[in-house]
Amino acid sequence: MDNLQKKYIITGAPGTGKTTLINLLKDSVPCMDEVSRKVIIDEQKHGRHGMPWLDINRFTNLVYKITNEELSNNKALVCDRSLLDLEAYLTVAEKEIPNYLKTCPYHEVYHKKVFFAPTWFEIYCKDGQRLQEFDYCLKLEKALLEYYKKRGFDIIMLSKTSPLKRVEFILNLIL
Repeated sequence: MDNLQKKYIITGAPGTGKTTLINLLKDSVPCMDEVSRKVIIDEQKHGRHGMPWLDINRFTNLVYKITNEELSNNKALVCDRSLLDLEAYLTVAEKEIPNYLKTCPYHEVYHKKVFFAPTWFEIYCKDGQRLQEFDYCLKLEKALLEYYKKRGFDIIMLSKTSPLKRVEFILNLIL
């Protein structure tokens, strides 16, 4: 990951509007799509179990590998989630965090400012790759906030407002 342009992270629990923001931000800045969703779609397509609700360890390994490949080849300024999210997922699942995550040089890869999309019941919905119940999302949100703070990131909470207002807010802080 040498000579890598640092990325701004948009994170939060499932169903908080992160992908909508990334898709809108793409009109202004280069963005990296969420790797987790790509992994889940591919695992479902091939009848494998690398999903957070079936085999969190396989899911973690796949997301880590593909994210590293994409980070190395991607000129994005903003990314949907980060590798640190995997630590929160594993914690909620009560699984051990692998050393490659514990020793990951997060601050070499990501900007210190992290945009956090809070859980938002009114916009949450399940889909083919988002099967979690809303209560799970609340637990994951707590773990995400804990891990980002523990790793020294500055959390910038996004307001529960329109996607366009959220995009304007983010662009004003990163450009």
